[in-house]
Amino acid sequence: MKDGPLERYGLNSLLFNSFMVGSTLPVLSENTRPHVARAETRAARTLWREIVDLLHRDENREQFSNLLERARALSPSAADREDLIHCIELALTVKERFEFHQQRERGLLAVLESAQDLTAITDPDRILQAIVQRARRLMNCDVGYLSIYDPRQSAFYVRATDGAFSENFKQVRVPLDVGICGFVARHKIPYSSSDYGSDSRFPHTSGIDSAVTEENINSILGVPLLAGESVTGVLFVGDRYVRTYSPWEKHILSVLAAHASVALNNARLFEQTQMALRQASDINQQLAQRTAETDRATQAHERLTALAARGGTLQDICQMAASILGGEVTAYDGGDQEIARAGEALPSDDTGTTGSDALHRALQDSRVAGRSIVLPRRSTETCRVAAATGGLGTLGGLVIRTAAPLRDADIRTFERSAMLASAVLLSRQQRESIAQTEMSALVRSLVGLPEDDPGAIAAHAAHLGLDLSAPLQLIVLARLGGKAGYLARALTQAPGFGPAALDAGQDTLVLLINCDHLPALLPSLTRHAGKVLRRAPAGVLSAPIPSHGELRAAHHRLRQCLRVIDLFDSPHRLFHEQELSLYTLLLSGGRGRADALHYLRTSLGALYQPEDARKRRLALTLLVYLDAGHHASATAQALKIHLNTVHQRLAALDELLPGWQTPARVLDIHTALRLWKLDGRWGC
Repeated sequence: MKDGPLERYGLNSLLFNSFMVGSTLPVLSENTRPHVARAETRAARTLWREIVDLLHRDENREQFSNLLERARALSPSAADREDLIHCIELALTVKERFEFHQQRERGLLAVLESAQDLTAITDPDRILQAIVQRARRLMNCDVGYLSIYDPRQSAFYVRATDGAFSENFKQVRVPLDVGICGFVARHKIPYSSSDYGSDSRFPHTSGIDSAVTEENINSILGVPLLAGESVTGVLFVGDRYVRTYSPWEKHILSVLAAHASVALNNARLFEQTQMALRQASDINQQLAQRTAETDRATQAHERLTALAARGGTLQDICQMAASILGGEVTAYDGGDQEIARAGEALPSDDTGTTGSDALHRALQDSRVAGRSIVLPRRSTETCRVAAATGGLGTLGGLVIRTAAPLRDADIRTFERSAMLASAVLLSRQQRESIAQTEMSALVRSLVGLPEDDPGAIAAHAAHLGLDLSAPLQLIVLARLGGKAGYLARALTQAPGFGPAALDAGQDTLVLLINCDHLPALLPSLTRHAGKVLRRAPAGVLSAPIPSHGELRAAHHRLRQCLRVIDLFDSPHRLFHEQELSLYTLLLSGGRGRADALHYLRTSLGALYQPEDARKRRLALTLLVYLDAGHHASATAQALKIHLNTVHQRLAALDELLPGWQTPARVLDIHTALRLWKLDGRWGC
């Protein structure tokens, strides 16, 4: 029976023979034992054969227990009964020893498998789950689970389970001073309880007890997971019946717990290593990015320096900044007006941000801060503003719009571009100041004091493109809100600005031009005044002046016209001198607004009531009727009303202005109505 089932139990052929016919056992025969019945002899021999057969088939202990009961049931007079019982008990002992060795072998295999799993530290949860499964299978238990200590909450939580069906059990948290878990953690030794519900050796809580009750666990064995002197967790096995755990089971479970502790420690070290690698990678990436940004900033600085050396324009600066930084770059002057733009325009749903009061405030804030600032916008793009400063004020600035925020190095490049723009704007301002000084001197010499050197003045005018021998015209603008100088600069910088001379005062602007160039100048004047003032300009245009010697008198007449406009707070528009010349005669001699209003009340009587809309409509109808040469149909057509309405209004005027149709009264009333129309309260 070499390598057979008996050898696995440590039995040799000699033991087998002793089982079958042992030298100390009497041979059953009719000669030696005539009183034993043949039936009992056959039963005894059957039992001897079954002992070996059970060992051969590796049956469980219940089969051996049944065999032992059958042997004890033999007749006490049987000579081999006691020996047979003794042999069955020996076979049962061999079976128990074999099972013990098998259990130890399984434990060693489980330990080896766990040790192999520790090399795969990339997934610690899978390792811990495998350890729990092996512990449960090795101990032949109903439930296995692993609780990990959370220092932030000073409690244990279940991290891996096997055999548990209650969700409440899987989510339970156990404080340090409660339950078997707390006992094992505090004493750092294995602990078992054969009857958890009635075990009074540790504190109970209703929440934990209810979770254990839901799982129907009666017996529990827990061993600590140690990391040095600290308990990082507890490994448990449990059964749904009363059970006592052997010292070997506690020992092998402690070994598995040690493996679980190593797995957790390895996972923590692996995570720290991965974090360190990620940090090192991030630092390397940041260093590479900073290096690239530094190189790009250096190249940008060199390009900007070269651009400044060759005298680049604002358009060149915007183009270079846009090519380096991306996005769209726009240059603005001191009046917040766009003067250059370059780069790719970004789609934006944000309107009214640049070119508005928000831009003006941002430029001022940037000047005070000494660096660029972000201009808030409602769109997803980023808008950054850098003021261009020179002297004591703001010369303008740069605005960049990008899809993403600029990095630090790019912000410094943008601010260097603004510094270069400051130099260009300052140089430009100085040139414009010199040119405007020359023009102002020419205008003042022509409209002010008598000429000292007519030849020098003519040469000066010719240098500016003016022909003093040709007919001239004057334009005087007022109510400029302190922006006369800026409007003068805007006009001189405008493309196609014809030969002209400007003189900007505090709140007025005088423009001298040849009559031939006036049609080309007026649209530009209206457009730029609208941008600067946000409204139409208020001023007077002179009639053609044949000789420059008459400029002083013409300038005086225009100033008188402006006085009339100011008296009546007239609408903002450019009046012709002919429209106001009559009223300058009426209001000459130092008369003021009170005199003008007195004249209106005297001439128009009850009709002059500016607050009454009906009276204003009647006044308008009468003015149009008089302008149309007393033609009712032309009046109706001009006012777009019915002819009967015109006759009705004229009849109403008979009551308000008795005798208004007499020739002596018509001129006075017509003049008064035109004067009233100059007033801002005309509003018809």
